[in-house]
Amino acid sequence: MMKNYLPVINTHFTLFGGHVETVRPGWKWKPEEHPAFELMYVIRGSQRTITETGEMILNTGEFTIIPVETRHTNYAVGNEKMTYFCMHFDLDDPTLKYLLIRSYADRIITSRDAEYQDLKDQVEVVMQLFKSKYDLEDQLDIQIDVLKIIKILVKVLKRDHHLQDYQNDINQFMLCQKIASDLKHRLDYEIYHASDPKSVSISKVVKSHHVSQSYVLKLFNRYYGESPQEYLIDLKLSSAKGLLLQPRVQINEVADKLAYSAPSHFSREFKKHFNITPRQYIQGVSK
Repeated sequence: MMKNYLPVINTHFTLFGGHVETVRPGWKWKPEEHPAFELMYVIRGSQRTITETGEMILNTGEFTIIPVETRHTNYAVGNEKMTYFCMHFDLDDPTLKYLLIRSYADRIITSRDAEYQDLKDQVEVVMQLFKSKYDLEDQLDIQIDVLKIIKILVKVLKRDHHLQDYQNDINQFMLCQKIASDLKHRLDYEIYHASDPKSVSISKVVKSHHVSQSYVLKLFNRYYGESPQEYLIDLKLSSAKGLLLQPRVQINEVADKLAYSAPSHFSREFKKHFNITPRQYIQGVSK
């Protein structure tokens, strides 16, 4: 007679805290990335979020989930104060990470989405748990209620037939994520924070992972829809958007900061990428 058993589960879950904050019109937060997922919920007002792969406007009542190690910048937009809730969490289960990253990156969760109402209700449950001090029972309640949020997100994804074969390519996806992260760090070291900026060697990064460039090209095309070189350009131009939003910034200063040979080269690449010039972008955001 066959017996059923509970599985062995050894997943490490971490909550790095959360808070509710009201900020003034024109507020912005410096570019950053976290070793964790960040859930953002706009309670009132509107927020512009620029990530390394996209740009979103979150309005009142909308959510987004910023993946692990994704560089992003947040801004309050409009003439009203903005109130938001955010929390940072991580878990070391590769399947859950895969599902969350693949399905929620650069996505706004709105009232039209199947998971929206359950997610909103559960996030509001967590927001009611704020205290100045927490005992052991409080901490267990918080863990359970945050895990319920993750369960809501994953439960909807399991119903998506496109994800039925996700187990087959988790390792490939995580390798692609690691190479992308290494490219990003090289960009920081060799361009953004370098006194003498120089181009990033993709081949050196790929070689350090003991795989071929052709294999990495296939991975990037599969998971990012672009080549590693195009991914690097995305990173630079995403940073450009954030830099262009700084007060009294000069376009030539942004071009220098990103190691472009000339402001005209930067402007051409920016327009090719976003179908708008840097100056038009500045003017459009300031309206």
